[in-house]
Amino acid sequence: MFDIGFLEIMIIMVIAVIVIGPANLPKLARAVGRGWGEFQKTFNDLKQDVLNETEGVKQSVGIDQLEQEVSAATKVDIDVNLDLNEEPDIKPDQN
Repeated sequence: MFDIGFLEIMIIMVIAVIVIGPANLPKLARAVGRGWGEFQKTFNDLKQDVLNETEGVKQSVGIDQLEQEVSAATKVDIDVNLDLNEEPDIKPDQN
């Protein structure tokens, strides 16, 4: 995803240990993990709310019935029997 290799990860970890300190690093990692989990939970709840709302709007508008009516109104049944070996009955102009 970010195209980060092992060496880059090790450099980031060393910098984090130096800046944050080895005692506070596990606390920070837990806090980031909890924050990420809350973000995912909130995002999933929001996504589910939007899906539920769109389904409610679909039902209240009757979009499925409307789609069927439009499909039935625009459906054209054409029965074309073409024989590719048959010569057309077109006569040349007689001048």
